[in-house]
Amino acid sequence: MSALGHFLETAGIATAGISLVRENTELMRPPRALWVPFELGRPFGAPHAPAFQMRVLLSALALLDRTDGPVILEDFPDDAPESDSTASLVCPVNFPKPPNPDESDLLRAVLAETASLAPWHALFMETHGRSIATVSGLDIDAAARYAAAFLEPRSNPEPPEGRDQASTLRFAIEDLRNWRLEAITAQPGPKPSSKTLADWFWGETATGALALALHPVLLESTSPRLRQVGKGQLVPRAQQHRLG
Repeated sequence: MSALGHFLETAGIATAGISLVRENTELMRPPRALWVPFELGRPFGAPHAPAFQMRVLLSALALLDRTDGPVILEDFPDDAPESDSTASLVCPVNFPKPPNPDESDLLRAVLAETASLAPWHALFMETHGRSIATVSGLDIDAAARYAAAFLEPRSNPEPPEGRDQASTLRFAIEDLRNWRLEAITAQPGPKPSSKTLADWFWGETATGALALALHPVLLESTSPRLRQVGKGQLVPRAQQHRLG
């Protein structure tokens, strides 16, 4: 979108966009962008909040009046409002958290977590027929093993053929997260809010603990792409208070 935006600007067409990952936008340098502190997949904030969503949209469109470029990156000042579903998520399975961010302990905990949630995910598949936890090219246990391998000293995990290492890691964590969210939302009862789901994943699951443990490791990587994943593509801003 950055290259397209600059191309359209050279043709005299002003452009503006919304950014959910500020670090990526800083690197891509689109002509005008509004960074919003919302969860991935919700560029306008909470659902069923038309007044708030209109504020976000008008803030983005207001950038079209700016002439102080060539690159404008503005921050939206407010968090998304809470949705009606703010109750704590009650998971039908208790997951003992691993005591230390050790690769073997975390991997065992993540694999056990997957096994415990498998019946719920099977129910999700019966209802919906498909899963979005497929982008890494790895099955769900292989995704866990691939991600955990980065915690091993001097490891260099091999991605699937035709894929790069950093993107595979990022997508492996996304697959693990989405698989768990699919499983947990298959249980009966009121559907939890996206914030409740995010707090559950990052605060209560072994997979969330694995992703948090990867953060400092990736920041010290010799690979620029892995450092980029660690800096801005692994832990969402709303959950970065959990980092040590």
